[in-house]
Amino acid sequence: MRIILLFILFLSIEYSYAQEYSIAGALKTKDGEAVSFASILIKDPENKVLVFKTSDSNGAFTLTIPKTTEANKLVLEINHLGYKKIHQDIKEGILDYEILMEKQAIDLSEVEIKSKPIIRSIGDTLSYNIDSFAKNEDRSINDVIKRLPGMEVNENGKIKFNGQDISNLYIDGDDLLDEKYALGTKTIPYNMVKDLEVLQNHQPLKVLRNKTLSDKVAINLVIKEEAKLKLSGQAKLGLGLPKQYDGELNSILFNKKYKMLNILKGNNIGKDLSSDSQPAGLLSSGTVGNPGLAKNRYYFNNSVSANANNLINYKNGLQLKVGINMLLDKNEMKYNSITNLYSTNDTIQYSEEQNINNHPFLTDINLNAQFNKEKYYFNNTLKLIYSKETSSSSLLSNEANMNQRLKNQVQSFSNELEYVPEFKNKNILHFNWHLSYSNQPQTLSIRPGINAAIFNEGIPFEAINQFAETPTLDNRVSIAYQLTKGRIKQSYQAGIVNEFQNLNSQLRFKQFDGSETSYQSDHDNDLNWNRNQFFVNGSYEYKKGALESVFSVPVILQRISYDDKSFNLDKSETQLLITPTLRIKYLTGSENYLSFNYKFSNETGNINNVFRGAILSNYRSLQANDADLQKQYKHNLNLDYNFRRSINMLFMNAGVNYVTTKSTTITSNIISNNISQTILLPLINHVNSFNIHGGISKYIFSLGATADLKASWGYTHFNQLFNNDLLPFNNISFMLNPSLEARLINRISINYSSIATWTTSKSETKNNIAILPDRQIQNLDQSIGLTYAPYKNTFLRVSGRHQLTKQPGTKNVNYFFADVNASYKIAKWRTDIELNLTNLANITSYETQSISANSSVYSSYQLRGRMAVLKFIFNL
Repeated sequence: MRIILLFILFLSIEYSYAQEYSIAGALKTKDGEAVSFASILIKDPENKVLVFKTSDSNGAFTLTIPKTTEANKLVLEINHLGYKKIHQDIKEGILDYEILMEKQAIDLSEVEIKSKPIIRSIGDTLSYNIDSFAKNEDRSINDVIKRLPGMEVNENGKIKFNGQDISNLYIDGDDLLDEKYALGTKTIPYNMVKDLEVLQNHQPLKVLRNKTLSDKVAINLVIKEEAKLKLSGQAKLGLGLPKQYDGELNSILFNKKYKMLNILKGNNIGKDLSSDSQPAGLLSSGTVGNPGLAKNRYYFNNSVSANANNLINYKNGLQLKVGINMLLDKNEMKYNSITNLYSTNDTIQYSEEQNINNHPFLTDINLNAQFNKEKYYFNNTLKLIYSKETSSSSLLSNEANMNQRLKNQVQSFSNELEYVPEFKNKNILHFNWHLSYSNQPQTLSIRPGINAAIFNEGIPFEAINQFAETPTLDNRVSIAYQLTKGRIKQSYQAGIVNEFQNLNSQLRFKQFDGSETSYQSDHDNDLNWNRNQFFVNGSYEYKKGALESVFSVPVILQRISYDDKSFNLDKSETQLLITPTLRIKYLTGSENYLSFNYKFSNETGNINNVFRGAILSNYRSLQANDADLQKQYKHNLNLDYNFRRSINMLFMNAGVNYVTTKSTTITSNIISNNISQTILLPLINHVNSFNIHGGISKYIFSLGATADLKASWGYTHFNQLFNNDLLPFNNISFMLNPSLEARLINRISINYSSIATWTTSKSETKNNIAILPDRQIQNLDQSIGLTYAPYKNTFLRVSGRHQLTKQPGTKNVNYFFADVNASYKIAKWRTDIELNLTNLANITSYETQSISANSSVYSSYQLRGRMAVLKFIFNL
């Protein structure tokens, strides 16, 4: 019996082993890149699927197969969008397979429609065919990008893809323009571009590709072969009424070795030619903000700019790049406002009427040398900036007349060196050194002397002169070592940061006898500031299947010291700061993912928080501090969902963001009808904000249209110390932004866009009674355009913009702007003729209303009136 039982057991074991066996393997490209999430099937001779599985994030797979047929009769079938299908015979005795996958462009659009839009996907690259989305009336590539499903372009030319900002814009793989890419998208003709590629999970350093995780999104413009062969460009000349001119000359060359985009522009029709805004200084000539209009409506200018961008690629891999930008401008603005500030027992009102004339001169030079190779990365970037601006204004504030003059100068130098080699063991070293110096001396002069009761013991005086500057030297050096092997990829970094600053200011009141006095015998600021940090950082990356995560723990030993002998101020502080971050991403499908981000910031203030001497930052704002170094503790949590169906041209995103901040100081505002005094006081302050947002972009095949919808809801709780009253506020805002661009019939197309916002400011209650009454405001801004092509190469476009503002207790603000553009292409002469008629209703003033915490502001701006410009565009 024992022998029989042992025999039966032996047979059962043998039978179980005979029933199944396993094979394993890996999917790779010829470049060694893993092919993740491919579909792997094992089929029998009758083409029936026996086993199904997907490869993991490293391209590996393991399959357990029931042994119902002979192994040499089974077939391994592998499918992946963007790669050729593979059929691999399974052979007896071979249990490990390494399979090479070959990339293949897949046309995801199989629907036949008139405009035939084409979108393709290869791995992490999504490619739009430009010709299939372009229209005959388009000029630059920027016009086409605006209508691509999933893409978003704001008025400044900044681009987003499915709600995420792009990190780089390449032209045939080269980053010619760096962060000033909007200059290129608005200049490069759309017919030079074959495809626009969206590079997801983009890693710009070749040595780090497939070795570290990235969530960046970049864009690459693929230039047509025929456009690479010769130098091209445009000459534009426009003249019009009243006394208008608009001119441009550009030259473009995009080939493999040499790329250039050089532009010379000049106009007085309201086009802003500045590619960068001036850095904010301590002083300003007033409180003027910009209206919610396109800048060419209110910008009275006379501008000339030159932009030279040139890049050379050498055979050894060296890339040299030079960027030179210059601007000479003269502009003016006429503005007036009424501001109401509310406290528990008073309402303070001040009015401001200002005519401002600015004369800026800006120039910056960028020199870059780079090797971007598979085995190492080297980059050195030198930036030089010099600008000078004089602003003068006549101002009437609460019946007090004055003239102001602000001189502003910026001098800046920076150099950044980065070296990233790969060692024989495949590990990575990362060295970075950044050195910079900047200064922005400013002088504000006001005549006649104002607020004598506050500044000069009630005695009239001639003028106020305020000078301020903060020269800054910044040095940052770091070195990191990255381990690229193992399930958890690790990186360890160490570095130092040195910051040296001196805040120097003098506030003087010139008397009628020629003498000068200071504010209430106050001393001048001569504040020395040193911040030194030593930091270490451990970063850990994990990826398995659909899950990836990045966790880093920077630990910073910081010492800050500052002193000003005039105020007997001599303080120093040493802190240990820990600022962890966590990013988790989970792929819920081949094109969808869920991401979670957390960041804790443990920050300290800067030199602007600790100076003791008074600074008159503008004619009615006096600032000083009476607190120790500010400390802030901030938690930032973000949850996002990103959804795509490229084959259907459907893109969706949604997110939730929560931020809570605790600060050891609060800004106290002491405000009268004539002046506001701002003091930083030691008082615990909490700010909490919560935001929900979402967006959808869809190409509607039946209409040949791109439709977009964005929405957001936000809540913020904060405190404001106003005239010694601590006022807690809750601000609630909602935004809805639909848009549509469609071709109605063969010769007519329409585009529509609107932004509707609802804002409510509520103060908290005491004894069930609101401290201040609630205030609400509603804004609607909608634009519509209609384009008609009556004949071949002839286009007529009529556009309108309607704006409506509603605020309880005030009169509604309502505007409608209308413009007309007519153009004709003379193909034989490679020439376009354009006629632009703007502001047909001749609206010359514009009113706005806004609310914020315990204030409401009414503003009025002078606008450019009706204009007509005839422009000739010669394609060279």
